[in-house]
Amino acid sequence: MAGEPQPPFPPAVLNRDLPAAELAQLAAHGDPHVRAAVAGHPNTPAPVLGQLAAEFPREVLCNPALPLLRLADPQLLRAWPVSAFQAFVRQPELPAWLRTFLIRHGPVEQLVLLAARPDLSGPEVALLATHPAWLVRARIAARPELPQALLLTLTADPDYGVRLALASRTDLPAQSVNLLRRDISRFVRQVLEQTQRSALTSTVLGLGTLPRR
Repeated sequence: MAGEPQPPFPPAVLNRDLPAAELAQLAAHGDPHVRAAVAGHPNTPAPVLGQLAAEFPREVLCNPALPLLRLADPQLLRAWPVSAFQAFVRQPELPAWLRTFLIRHGPVEQLVLLAARPDLSGPEVALLATHPAWLVRARIAARPELPQALLLTLTADPDYGVRLALASRTDLPAQSVNLLRRDISRFVRQVLEQTQRSALTSTVLGLGTLPRR
């Protein structure tokens, strides 16, 4: 009817009984609203969801059929393109099951992003701290508020890049500081000393601003 606002996508897309074959065709529609609706439709085939995930990660993760699809095929996500997970890992909220999948199967570049997420659990952080790729371990070493036990473990990391990330921290336990002062890498030792001096200077300056009695 004239004067009434038009829906951003065809009403048929909202039909929950729309068959998978039609949804697969609509996934290539020129209107992004249509494609987004397909990404969230419970009848959309799993391979199509994988194709749409890079563009519409939130809609795919919120798709009500996704838990059932994963249950029916535990290897489902392994067939999805890398671009899908690159989009997933940048979402504000990442389900625990997807974090687990990425830790087990994700490529290094995605795990580096994952290691920086504030919503990781303690066990997830500890697991990533043992990853074979030093870039992942280094990103964990740079996380704020790591347990002291983990900081001590990372202090003995065989890769100097991980120890370098630790040397840049101002919250190292004394044992880690003492070990890094004897590190075989001169660069690590230099960064540690610079960081420690800067921390000391900041502390002294902070004391100078305290009111005198």
